[in-house]
Amino acid sequence: MTYNNAISGIAIVLCTAFCGCRTSYNEEVAARNDVMFGSGNFAMQRATKMAGSTVNRKLGAFELARLKMLRGDFRGSSSVFAPQLEEMFDETNEGPILKKGQIAGNILAGTVGDDRAIPYELPAFELIFGLQYQAVNSLILGDHGNARAYLRRATAVQEQLKEEKTDPYADGGENVSAENAQNASTASSEITAKLSPVADLVRSSYENAFAWYLMGLFFTNENDPSNADIAYREAGRINPAITQFTRPAPGAGQDVIVVYEDDLVDQQAPVKIPLPFGGTLWSVDFPIYNEPAHIPSTITVERGGTMVATCVPVVNVQALAYRHLRDRIPGVTTRNVTRAAVKIAAQQVANHVNTSNGYADLAIMLGVFAFNATSTVISEADTRGWQTLPEHVQIARIRLPPDAQSIVLRNARTGLACEVALPPGGAGPRFVWFTDARGFATVSVFPLLGGFQPTWTRVQSLIGGRP
Repeated sequence: MTYNNAISGIAIVLCTAFCGCRTSYNEEVAARNDVMFGSGNFAMQRATKMAGSTVNRKLGAFELARLKMLRGDFRGSSSVFAPQLEEMFDETNEGPILKKGQIAGNILAGTVGDDRAIPYELPAFELIFGLQYQAVNSLILGDHGNARAYLRRATAVQEQLKEEKTDPYADGGENVSAENAQNASTASSEITAKLSPVADLVRSSYENAFAWYLMGLFFTNENDPSNADIAYREAGRINPAITQFTRPAPGAGQDVIVVYEDDLVDQQAPVKIPLPFGGTLWSVDFPIYNEPAHIPSTITVERGGTMVATCVPVVNVQALAYRHLRDRIPGVTTRNVTRAAVKIAAQQVANHVNTSNGYADLAIMLGVFAFNATSTVISEADTRGWQTLPEHVQIARIRLPPDAQSIVLRNARTGLACEVALPPGGAGPRFVWFTDARGFATVSVFPLLGGFQPTWTRVQSLIGGRP
């Protein structure tokens, strides 16, 4: 092996490393765009691949189950959700208890690699949405008992986390130098300042008023007013706007609950922040959300050309996601800065190696180059997250005449509208569940208590256009 051959070899390693360093993030962007503006096939393939992996198994399974829902495959979606959700809970005499370590929290990593090398644990807000969607699957499939059980778990998670004395999302600290601690603090402050305007719109990253509301509906229709009042009261504590929907309008007719899932939640992006290491500025990657606070669509409900209701936002998923990231940023920045410092120190040593002394010293230099180049592949900012969640969840509750056969949902901002047929029959509330993921806009109509065959329809988005 000659000196030139050695240099050529390391050049190949460097090219390979740097060509692949943004592959994961680029795939995330491509999958999201595929759902919003494409066929959804690439997103399905990617989710299937992740579901079969080690580090992204849970995230991939949740994405895959959600994509199946968007395609109307509720049985297939349920079969993907079920095993993932079952392994996360213990059933006790007191009710379901979330197993420790099953939500993103106190995750420490070494200085080699990055957070993407850590198995993805679902943030609580993502887990709660998974439980809600599985409850919807169960209702559409006619399994009222399972629907109730999954919603009970969705509220139990919130009860459990509220009772925890320590922050479930606080990353553990590491022993770091004064310089690294200062760099981590600088990066944390910069990212937190950008996240806070949206993150401060919610009190915590795990409270979901809609899950409590749905649980209250079950108790109400099981003639259990005491527990229904508790569930509704908890929903109102989280978001007072939801209390107006806890009682149906008086009179005979159809009690219809409209659920509008507005757009897709923001995507995390990598941001480079220049920080001083040893007197020189180096750029270090961190995750961030860049979008301002999302203004929900104004969705009205019409019948016979007359507006009968306007949907009200009850879950700000964007704010939950921003709050979760902000809560974890101190630990994320500490780890990323520590890793960067290790690589920089190794590189500085290699830069002072005298390669004329022979192959041993040359091997040291090339080994460091190879380590830094290879670790670049796995040192991206960890921008993973459940991308097919909505930005907001909105609801309306209306009383329609018994003979009403359809309603129209209209976006007052875009003027786009969609007529939704109401199947005859059934007792108790019925849901009109509109998921507006742009390219995959769908409407499902199904009963809480049974009595008619659920329907699923692919429809035109009420948002329209590119974001």
